[in-house]
Amino acid sequence: MFYVSKMTPFFFLLAFTEILFASFSKALGYDYIFVGIITVFGFILHTILGAAYQIIPNSQQVQLKNEKLQIFVFISAALSSFFMFMKNYPIASLFTVTSVVLFTIHVLPAVKNIQPVTIKFLLASLVYMNLGAVFFVMSHLPVDILPSVPFQLAVHSITAGVMLNAIIGVELAWIPMILMHTLNLRLAKAVFFILQLGILILLVGFATVMYKVVAVGGLIILSGILIFLWIVFDSVRKSTHKEIPFVVKFFIAGHIFLIIGILAGLHLAGSGKLDAVGIHMDLMVFGFGGMTIFGAMFHLLPRIVWNMVHVKKAQEGKKIPNVFNILKKNEAVISLYVMFFGVFLMAGANFSDLHTVKYLTALVFITGLLLFFRALFYRLYQLYTL
Repeated sequence: MFYVSKMTPFFFLLAFTEILFASFSKALGYDYIFVGIITVFGFILHTILGAAYQIIPNSQQVQLKNEKLQIFVFISAALSSFFMFMKNYPIASLFTVTSVVLFTIHVLPAVKNIQPVTIKFLLASLVYMNLGAVFFVMSHLPVDILPSVPFQLAVHSITAGVMLNAIIGVELAWIPMILMHTLNLRLAKAVFFILQLGILILLVGFATVMYKVVAVGGLIILSGILIFLWIVFDSVRKSTHKEIPFVVKFFIAGHIFLIIGILAGLHLAGSGKLDAVGIHMDLMVFGFGGMTIFGAMFHLLPRIVWNMVHVKKAQEGKKIPNVFNILKKNEAVISLYVMFFGVFLMAGANFSDLHTVKYLTALVFITGLLLFFRALFYRLYQLYTL
C-alpha cells in the first residue's frame, strides 16, 4: 500500500460496535427508527469514512496532509454514536455533520485524477454524504430558521446516495482485481450514470413525499444494479480461480439482499403500505450493507494491519509474519453463512407478531457477528501482538 491510515481500524471497530448494538436493540424489540438511525448514520456512514481514508489516498497515490485531522473526524463520529445510543438525535446529527464536513475538507484536496470510474462513484458518494448529514440535522434539529425535511430523505441520502455509490464503485475496482480479470469499462460507466439518475429521482420523490416518483427512481436504480451484476457475473465466469474467493462471496451475498430489498422497497413505494418497512430495512441494511461491508473489511483491514506490523517488525529487525497464516478462511465463510441465514430469518420474522421469534432470529445474526469478530478482528489482533 502507498498510504496506510492508522485510524481506519478504529472506524471499523466503531462501526462493528454499532451494528452489534443495533442487532441487540432489534432483538429487544426497539422501534425500527432507532435501529435504522444507528445502522445508517452509524454503521454504514462510519465504515465508509474509515474505508475512504484508506482508498482515496491510495487511488490518487498521495499522502494526506494534516493526518491528525483524522483523529478529530473519528472523535466526532464516536460522539455522534454516543448520542444516537442515548436517542439524542439532534445532538447526534450535529456531530455527524461535523465529522462529514471535516472529512470532506481533509480528503477532497487529495483528489486530482477523477477519470477512473471508481473515483467518480466515490465523489458522488461524498456529495450525498454531505447532503445526508445536513438532512439529518434538518430532520431532527428543532430550529425555526431551518426548514424541516422528511426523515426518509435523510436516510436514503445515505443508503442510496452514499452506500450504493461507494460499494458499487469500490467493487468495480476490487472484484476484477481479486479475480484477476479486466473490467468492462463501458458498462461500468453506464452503471454510474444510470445509478445517479435513479438516485436523484428517488430522493426527489422522498423530498416531495411522492412515492410513485420514489418507485420510478427505484426501478432505474434496479436496472443499473442488474447491469452491474452482469459485470460481476462476467468477471466470475472468466476467472481462472478454482473457487470464488470468500471476499467475493460476501459481495455476492450482499447483492442477493440488494435485489430483494429493492423489490421490497418498490412494493412499499408503489402500494403505500408501510407495514413492510422492517423487511426492507433488514434486507438493505443488515443484508446488503452488512454483507458487502464485512467483505470489504476482510479485503482491506488485513492489508492495513499487515503494513503496520511490517513497519514495526522491520524496525525491530524481526521476521515479518504472513497475514494469510493468521486469518482462517473457514472461519470467515462460516460467519458469512450464519449472518446470511440470520438476515433472512430476521426479515421473515417481520411477518410474525411473536416477540420470541424476532428475538431468536436476531440472535442468529448476532452469533454470525461474533464469529465474524473472531475471524477478522481477533485474528488481526493476534497478528499485531506477535
